[in-house]
Amino acid sequence: MHRRRRLPTVLALVLLSAVALTTSTGARGEPPPLAPSVQDALVAYLRDPAANAKVFLDAARQENGAVNPLQALFLGDAALRVGRYRMAGDLFDAVREGDNPVLGSYAEVGMAWAALGRGRLADAYEHLEAAGTLNPALGSFTDVTMALVAAANGDPDGRAALAAAAARSDVDPGFREVAPLLDAYARYWAGDVAGAADAFTAFAVAHPDSRFADDALYAAAQAKQRAGRDAEALADLEALAGDGRAHGPMSSRLVALDGRALLREGTRRDRTLGFRAGSVRIADLLDGDGSRMARAALAARARESALAAPDAGEGARAPRRRRTLARGAATPDDDGAQSHGYGAPGAARATADDSAGSSRTRQPERAPRFPWAAVLTVAALLLAFGLWAFGRGRAPQVGSR
Repeated sequence: MHRRRRLPTVLALVLLSAVALTTSTGARGEPPPLAPSVQDALVAYLRDPAANAKVFLDAARQENGAVNPLQALFLGDAALRVGRYRMAGDLFDAVREGDNPVLGSYAEVGMAWAALGRGRLADAYEHLEAAGTLNPALGSFTDVTMALVAAANGDPDGRAALAAAAARSDVDPGFREVAPLLDAYARYWAGDVAGAADAFTAFAVAHPDSRFADDALYAAAQAKQRAGRDAEALADLEALAGDGRAHGPMSSRLVALDGRALLREGTRRDRTLGFRAGSVRIADLLDGDGSRMARAALAARARESALAAPDAGEGARAPRRRRTLARGAATPDDDGAQSHGYGAPGAARATADDSAGSSRTRQPERAPRFPWAAVLTVAALLLAFGLWAFGRGRAPQVGSR
């Protein structure tokens, strides 16, 4: 599980001053000064961005004046932290319209993170590519992140791109620790589940004290299950889950380690963290909670087993469950948590067929129930009345003649 890393306030202020100096040299006019309330909110935001992002946004909204690109950049980051992706995109667009390539590159990175938060991997890749073009100094960060996004999106060349990016001489040494883990994920997303299971297990054995060890053990169990090693996978999940219980719903795509869902969940955790180096930020995308994931997977397996062998009293509800689970499986992973889409289509279909067959066998019993006797009685009465009226009408004519 992740250990929070915060950039010290002094270093954040130094970064702010350096970027501000770069902005002033490239801007055409003097940027408007910040109001005292906005300045205080900005200082609080730099001290703890996760806790003070909304306060910073609210303070900036109360000012009617225009904001310079630097202010828009920080406001865009604050909007990301409160989940306002559309607002963040508008603020980053304002930064990109300026003539400062350095700020423009950071705005492209912000746009990429907003795209990841919305599950748009292709858009995130394009923004990262634009950031590396505008600012070559970000190449070691953008290349690795682009390769990770491509692998998560199902690109067959994603694993090779990750290996090439990790081999760069300017890559942060701390990133090399998670490079084997990224390679294991690339194997898993490419369909090499047997190789991925071995790679995840090797990483967990080689780094037992790593914050990614629980994630690697869970991913290894998922890969083993997909490879047909169900008994091993179940034992690993039970050992990792411990005695805890699953808390709250979890997306079935996330439980299955879908690349899009995994990166999307990583960006949600990113909102709660402080300023970090680029290599740490990439690694944090994969720093989840393996024990919680294992409990969710075991709960899903229990529900799947229960639906595969329904009780006799629940036979009438089986077809309805089958339709509900089918809709859940087809729903994409949204911002809200999604319930698991596990089910037993074969059992439900058999129950539906049995119900249809029993209704067909009852059809001959319902046929004699048509009220033929009542119909014939009414017809006879009508016929008698008609003959009586006909005879009465002809009697006067005979007497007159």
